[in-house]
Amino acid sequence: MSSTYGKNIKISIFGQSHSKGMGVSIDGLPAGKSIDEIALQKFMSRRAPGQGDHTTSRKEADQIEILSGIIEGKTCGAPIGAIIHNMDTISEDYKQLVDVPRPSHADFTSRIKYKGFQDIAGGGHFSGRLTAPLCIAGGICKQLLEQKGIRIEAQAIEVGGSNKNILTSIAEAKADGDSVGGIIECLITGMPVGVGEPMFDGIENKISQTVFAVPAIKGIEFGNGFAAAKLRGSQNNDNFILNTLLVIMLLPLFIISEICKQGIKDNTSRKRQF
Repeated sequence: MSSTYGKNIKISIFGQSHSKGMGVSIDGLPAGKSIDEIALQKFMSRRAPGQGDHTTSRKEADQIEILSGIIEGKTCGAPIGAIIHNMDTISEDYKQLVDVPRPSHADFTSRIKYKGFQDIAGGGHFSGRLTAPLCIAGGICKQLLEQKGIRIEAQAIEVGGSNKNILTSIAEAKADGDSVGGIIECLITGMPVGVGEPMFDGIENKISQTVFAVPAIKGIEFGNGFAAAKLRGSQNNDNFILNTLLVIMLLPLFIISEICKQGIKDNTSRKRQF
């Protein structure tokens, strides 16, 4: 199972949705860098599940426990180890998935791939819950980048096909036993020119590979993205920025398929034997 990413800085994610805990190991960070653990926890608390009617009903504090690599607010050169304990788990609710896999989930694929030894509770290692330790790594790296003048900001610009009344769109879908997808816009400023390599190690290549670690992501656009196909070259040309690089991304989010309402392709009513 490939849950390790990086060359100079290696990030390894471990754990499952309903395991006792899950976490991340970050190896390769230079020593002596300041890490604000209070700011990191605040960053994590923004994505903690169960904070309102517009999110999952699962409630987790996502309290970070730093095990190694940071001493008195400074990196010490050793790999950073951090974990989050899972608290709100009801694994019994997933027992029927052995015979009836959910549509648009990894239940069926993981059963075949791991010959029946996969963890089915909450989706196991395939769960979106594993984005929590990924966010620990992201939060730490975000602080280090900000120390170099590189800022990363993101916001939801569309949900359910609308860029207005986002929470209303979610509430209406939930009331109908359904769900909605959306689009996130990400803006990176302060990037130095010349980062990355030609062909396979370009910055767009690397960002795309990392972003698709989030199960809900189903596409990515840089700059004008697919809209560029409808433009003339004179309309799509970028202006030169000599001292910095601006990166703009659009990330379409997969519509959550674990819903109450039965869809056209929902096979949960038919028992499937393995």
